[in-house]
Amino acid sequence: MQLNSYATLSAFRQRLALATADIGDDDRLLAKLRSATAQIERYTARSFTPTVATRRFNWVNARTLLLRGYDLLELTSVTNGDGTAIDPSAILTLGGVNGPIIGIELDLTKGLFVYLTTRTRALSVAGVWGWHDDYANAWKPSTDSIPGGGITSSATSFSVSSVGGADGWGLTPRFTPGQLLKVDSEYMYVVGANSGTNTLTVVRGANGSTAASHAAAAPISSYVPPTDITEITLRWAGWLYKTEDAGDYAGPSGASLNATMTAPANVPAAIPGDLVAALANLRHIKVGAQ
Repeated sequence: MQLNSYATLSAFRQRLALATADIGDDDRLLAKLRSATAQIERYTARSFTPTVATRRFNWVNARTLLLRGYDLLELTSVTNGDGTAIDPSAILTLGGVNGPIIGIELDLTKGLFVYLTTRTRALSVAGVWGWHDDYANAWKPSTDSIPGGGITSSATSFSVSSVGGADGWGLTPRFTPGQLLKVDSEYMYVVGANSGTNTLTVVRGANGSTAASHAAAAPISSYVPPTDITEITLRWAGWLYKTEDAGDYAGPSGASLNATMTAPANVPAAIPGDLVAALANLRHIKVGAQ
């Protein structure tokens, strides 16, 4: 099931100018947000939300590994084809100043990239993958935390001090469906936020992370996607919401724009050209990794 959403239910409701009491269509609104997110990911061939994973790459030489179209936000470890781990002190990451890491270079006095029997998919890179233009500021403090007594790894709901209060940036509501939260190293998707009881309902272990127990007072952060991606998602989802069954996949928007693209580039026919052009600048072709 597609749970990623580059915009929240609260932001979408505000965009559509829905009254506070008008919640009868919230499930449909969330479905359109997730659909727009999935279409954006297919169109750009990349993800704008963090995902924990290990990816394998071909050995090219002993010193340098380019990630070949995969966006790395946080590096956890690199393992050679013979099963040995690269010494972290030997690693110099390439790129990653504001955007993602694009490659790894080694200090040859401390480590080498090696393969055992084949160069193909010999090197394993573990970390947090995704694209963001300012990942250092992508996690927003909620100013809330895990309740007293903590939570177990299987709990799917827990209380917070305030669902509707201001977060660390002074924005309200603090929690809303469609958010990706982080507690310690675990990600959770918010699927329900009850402001009356101040209770969150979440999907645990989201985006490849591992569900774990969390102690009382562990801080809760929420993910903020790239601003332009959120804006595109809101407009795209709004179009899907207002034009139900009106040919969502009628074909490319702007034949001349997509004529030189070899990857599938179908978008809803009436999506504004400026959105298509913005996404075209973010398209990525993945090669050399599995």
